[in-house]
Amino acid sequence: MALFVLGCQPEDTTPVGRYRTAIAEGLEAPAAPMETVLGIDLGIPAQEFFDRCTALNQQQLITMGGGGTVVDHVMPNDLNRPALMTFHPVFIGEPRTLQALELSFRYDDWSPWNRRASADTLLPDVAHYFTNTLGTELIDLQHPRRKRVFAGVDKNRLLTLWREDDSTVKGTITDLSTLTGDPLELLQ
Repeated sequence: MALFVLGCQPEDTTPVGRYRTAIAEGLEAPAAPMETVLGIDLGIPAQEFFDRCTALNQQQLITMGGGGTVVDHVMPNDLNRPALMTFHPVFIGEPRTLQALELSFRYDDWSPWNRRASADTLLPDVAHYFTNTLGTELIDLQHPRRKRVFAGVDKNRLLTLWREDDSTVKGTITDLSTLTGDPLELLQ
Protein backbone atom coordinates (compact mmCIF):
# COMPACT_ATOMS: atom_id res chain seq x y z
CA MET A 1 0.00 0.00 0.00
CA ALA A 2 1.45 3.35 -1.04
CA LEU A 3 0.68 6.63 0.67
CA PHE A 4 0.84 9.85 -1.28
CA VAL A 5 0.81 13.21 0.40
CA LEU A 6 -0.01 16.03 -1.97
CA GLY A 7 0.80 19.64 -1.23
CA CYS A 8 2.79 18.82 1.88
CA GLN A 9 6.33 19.25 0.71
CA PRO A 10 8.78 20.18 3.45
CA GLU A 11 9.73 23.85 3.60
CA ASP A 12 13.21 24.56 2.21
CA THR A 13 14.87 26.55 5.00
CA THR A 14 18.25 26.81 3.29
CA PRO A 15 19.30 30.35 2.34
CA VAL A 16 18.49 29.71 -1.34
CA GLY A 17 15.15 28.14 -0.36
CA ARG A 18 14.29 31.17 1.77
CA TYR A 19 15.26 33.44 -1.14
CA ARG A 20 13.04 31.49 -3.54
CA THR A 21 10.11 31.69 -1.13
CA ALA A 22 10.65 35.44 -0.61
CA ILE A 23 10.75 36.07 -4.38
CA ALA A 24 7.57 34.04 -4.93
CA GLU A 25 5.75 35.96 -2.19
CA GLY A 26 7.09 39.28 -3.51
CA LEU A 27 5.88 38.54 -7.02
CA GLU A 28 2.39 37.91 -5.63
CA ALA A 29 2.39 41.14 -3.59
CA PRO A 30 0.46 44.06 -5.06
CA ALA A 31 2.67 46.66 -6.71
CA ALA A 32 3.02 49.63 -4.40
CA PRO A 33 5.54 52.44 -3.95
CA MET A 34 8.38 51.19 -1.75
CA GLU A 35 11.14 53.32 -0.22
CA THR A 36 14.71 52.95 -1.41
CA VAL A 37 17.09 55.54 0.07
CA LEU A 38 16.66 59.11 1.30
CA GLY A 39 12.87 59.03 0.93
CA ILE A 40 12.93 58.06 -2.75
CA ASP A 41 10.24 55.51 -3.64
CA LEU A 42 10.22 52.93 -6.41
CA GLY A 43 7.48 53.52 -8.97
CA ILE A 44 7.58 57.31 -8.88
CA PRO A 45 7.66 59.35 -12.11
CA ALA A 46 11.11 60.48 -13.30
CA GLN A 47 10.27 64.14 -12.64
CA GLU A 48 9.37 63.33 -9.03
CA PHE A 49 12.75 61.57 -8.64
CA PHE A 50 14.59 64.63 -9.97
CA ASP A 51 12.51 66.99 -7.81
CA ARG A 52 13.36 64.89 -4.73
CA CYS A 53 17.06 64.97 -5.66
CA THR A 54 16.88 68.77 -6.06
CA ALA A 55 15.42 69.05 -2.56
CA LEU A 56 18.08 66.69 -1.14
CA ASN A 57 20.79 68.74 -2.86
CA GLN A 58 19.40 71.96 -1.38
CA GLN A 59 19.59 70.27 2.04
CA GLN A 60 23.22 69.38 1.23
CA LEU A 61 22.48 65.65 1.62
CA ILE A 62 23.53 64.72 -1.94
CA THR A 63 25.68 66.01 -4.75
CA MET A 64 25.81 65.24 -8.42
CA GLY A 65 28.40 62.58 -9.16
CA GLY A 66 29.97 60.92 -12.17
CA GLY A 67 29.26 63.35 -14.99
CA GLY A 68 25.71 64.09 -13.90
CA THR A 69 24.34 60.57 -14.28
CA VAL A 70 24.70 59.48 -10.64
CA VAL A 71 24.07 60.86 -7.17
CA ASP A 72 26.61 60.89 -4.33
CA HIS A 73 25.57 60.76 -0.67
CA VAL A 74 28.24 61.13 2.01
CA MET A 75 27.64 58.76 4.94
CA PRO A 76 29.81 60.04 7.81
CA ASN A 77 28.04 58.09 10.59
CA ASP A 78 25.66 55.58 8.95
CA LEU A 79 28.17 52.74 8.71
CA ASN A 80 31.04 51.61 10.94
CA ARG A 81 33.36 54.02 9.08
CA PRO A 82 32.72 57.10 6.95
CA ALA A 83 31.65 56.04 3.46
CA LEU A 84 30.24 57.24 0.17
CA MET A 85 27.05 55.86 -1.33
CA THR A 86 26.51 56.48 -5.04
CA PHE A 87 23.26 55.65 -6.77
CA HIS A 88 21.91 55.75 -10.29
CA PRO A 89 18.21 55.59 -11.22
CA VAL A 90 16.81 53.08 -13.71
CA PHE A 91 13.60 54.25 -15.38
CA ILE A 92 11.15 52.23 -17.50
CA GLY A 93 8.05 52.88 -19.57
CA GLU A 94 6.26 55.97 -20.80
CA PRO A 95 5.82 57.98 -18.76
CA ARG A 96 9.17 57.02 -17.26
CA THR A 97 8.94 55.60 -13.74
CA LEU A 98 11.64 54.53 -11.29
CA GLN A 99 12.12 50.76 -11.60
CA ALA A 100 15.36 50.47 -9.63
CA LEU A 101 18.31 52.16 -8.03
CA GLU A 102 21.79 50.83 -8.76
CA LEU A 103 23.96 51.36 -5.68
CA SER A 104 27.68 51.54 -4.95
CA PHE A 105 29.42 51.91 -1.56
CA ARG A 106 33.04 52.53 -0.58
CA TYR A 107 34.65 53.40 2.75
CA ASP A 108 36.43 56.76 2.62
CA ASP A 109 39.66 55.32 4.00
CA TRP A 110 39.87 52.34 1.66
CA SER A 111 43.30 51.50 0.33
CA PRO A 112 44.88 48.21 -0.76
CA TRP A 113 46.80 48.01 2.54
CA ASN A 114 43.84 48.90 4.80
CA ARG A 115 42.07 45.54 5.20
CA ARG A 116 39.67 46.99 7.81
CA ALA A 117 38.19 49.15 5.03
CA SER A 118 37.88 46.38 2.43
CA ALA A 119 34.71 45.38 0.66
CA ASP A 120 34.68 42.16 2.70
CA THR A 121 34.13 44.29 5.81
CA LEU A 122 31.89 46.79 4.03
CA LEU A 123 29.40 44.22 2.67
CA PRO A 124 27.93 43.06 6.01
CA ASP A 125 28.07 46.66 7.26
CA VAL A 126 25.91 47.85 4.33
CA ALA A 127 23.58 44.87 4.83
CA HIS A 128 23.13 45.85 8.48
CA TYR A 129 22.47 49.46 7.45
CA PHE A 130 19.65 48.41 5.09
CA THR A 131 18.19 45.97 7.61
CA ASN A 132 17.89 48.90 10.02
CA THR A 133 16.77 51.61 7.58
CA LEU A 134 14.38 49.61 5.39
CA GLY A 135 13.39 46.94 7.90
CA THR A 136 14.03 44.18 5.36
CA GLU A 137 15.41 40.85 6.53
CA LEU A 138 18.41 40.06 4.35
CA ILE A 139 19.42 36.52 3.51
CA ASP A 140 23.16 35.74 3.36
CA LEU A 141 23.59 33.66 0.17
CA GLN A 142 26.45 31.98 -1.64
CA HIS A 143 26.29 32.94 -5.31
CA PRO A 144 28.09 31.05 -8.13
CA ARG A 145 29.64 34.22 -9.61
CA ARG A 146 29.38 36.93 -6.99
CA LYS A 147 30.34 34.69 -4.05
CA ARG A 148 28.63 36.23 -1.00
CA VAL A 149 25.36 38.06 -1.67
CA PHE A 150 22.78 39.56 0.65
CA ALA A 151 19.22 39.63 -0.68
CA GLY A 152 15.88 40.52 0.80
CA VAL A 153 12.31 41.00 -0.35
CA ASP A 154 9.73 43.26 1.26
CA LYS A 155 6.41 43.21 -0.59
CA ASN A 156 7.40 44.09 -4.19
CA ARG A 157 10.86 45.51 -3.32
CA LEU A 158 13.98 43.37 -3.89
CA LEU A 159 17.29 44.47 -2.36
CA THR A 160 20.51 42.74 -3.42
CA LEU A 161 24.07 43.52 -2.26
CA TRP A 162 27.41 41.98 -3.27
CA ARG A 163 31.15 42.61 -3.22
CA GLU A 164 32.20 44.06 -6.57
CA ASP A 165 35.97 44.22 -5.96
CA ASP A 166 38.40 44.85 -3.08
CA SER A 167 37.04 48.34 -2.41
CA THR A 168 33.42 48.42 -3.55
CA VAL A 169 30.06 46.95 -2.63
CA LYS A 170 27.37 47.12 -5.31
CA GLY A 171 23.67 46.59 -5.02
CA THR A 172 20.24 47.17 -6.48
CA ILE A 173 16.86 48.04 -5.07
CA THR A 174 14.32 46.85 -7.62
CA ASP A 175 10.56 46.76 -8.09
CA LEU A 176 9.89 43.02 -8.47
CA SER A 177 6.70 43.65 -10.42
CA THR A 178 8.76 45.08 -13.30
CA LEU A 179 11.20 42.16 -13.65
CA THR A 180 10.98 39.40 -16.22
CA GLY A 181 13.39 37.04 -14.45
CA ASP A 182 15.44 36.51 -11.32
CA PRO A 183 18.31 39.02 -11.24
CA LEU A 184 20.46 36.62 -9.18
CA GLU A 185 19.61 33.64 -11.42
CA LEU A 186 19.02 31.42 -8.42
CA LEU A 187 15.46 30.36 -9.27
CA GLN A 188 15.98 27.16 -11.24
